[in-house]
Amino acid sequence: MGLWYVPALVRGPGRGLRALSCVVFAGAAVCATLPAGGSAESSGELERRADALRAENAELQAGAQSTAAGLVAIEQRLAQTRAELAAFQANASQVKARRQGVANELGIARSALRLTQRALARRLQAVYEQGDADTLALLLGAGSLDAALDAIETMDLAATQDEELIAKARFASKRLVRLAQRLADRERELQQLAAARAAAAASLADARAERLQTIAAVRSTSKSNSARIAELDARARGLAAVPAPSAAAPLLPPSPAVGVRSLTVVATGYALPGHTASGSPVGWGAVAVDPSVIPLGSRLNVPGYGLGVAADTGGAIRGARIDLWFPSVAQAHTWGSRLVTVTVYSN
Repeated sequence: MGLWYVPALVRGPGRGLRALSCVVFAGAAVCATLPAGGSAESSGELERRADALRAENAELQAGAQSTAAGLVAIEQRLAQTRAELAAFQANASQVKARRQGVANELGIARSALRLTQRALARRLQAVYEQGDADTLALLLGAGSLDAALDAIETMDLAATQDEELIAKARFASKRLVRLAQRLADRERELQQLAAARAAAAASLADARAERLQTIAAVRSTSKSNSARIAELDARARGLAAVPAPSAAAPLLPPSPAVGVRSLTVVATGYALPGHTASGSPVGWGAVAVDPSVIPLGSRLNVPGYGLGVAADTGGAIRGARIDLWFPSVAQAHTWGSRLVTVTVYSN
């Protein structure tokens, strides 16, 4: 990934960058092709690296659109699955309530059967205790023929009612037992369906969260790449404005007209975008100095850094101090602050 510029002077040891853990790996491949900090760079090389990052951002955008389309489909399936889950749960609740009602009805039917059987038992016991009351005895003991017929009819009706009540109670009990069993089976089936839909909804929710994380990672990578592209473009413009040293025209050619002197200074690395105090864009070799010690425009040879030009100033740079420009915060951290003896070439 591209490094972020920090708009402040960087001194002291640097802090490690945290790697982005996501499915986006194209950025790592691009960064692996970038040259190490401190090596010579050309404007064309910087532009090539910026173009590579632009191509990567285009691929990331295409991948993000595909992921977003998949996310829409997942959200639709998740909504449908949750609706089905709610329906199964509601049906299961209704079946459970119906099964409870059937259980109550079964209890009433069984209670009625017991009461009918008890009443019949009491009548049989009374007949047994009073002796056999046959039809002839009823006729002889009756005060009239109508009374005898009424007595016989009453006995027959009571017996018939007892038989009907017992038969109905038994039939109702059997019917309610079968119905309760069917309702219990249906309730178990609905509970199993609801459990399956709940598992599917959880899986879809996980897939949705994963895609959201992927989209967030893509956006973060694209943002980092855009910052890196802006940095590379600025450095390329700076190099284009200041011709790079070549074998034919070295940056610090020895000349009798140039005064040469050695100076021990504290050199600190910094990484700031923009322009120097002299108006030129910052770039490799831009050195901030105290003009009363090293005049602006002087050329310097800094051990471990290379050739540079006194092109900038700073409020914290007083006396034998200089600041060396680096293209990244990591390189500035690596340099830190050092005591070096520089060679100053001034007219």
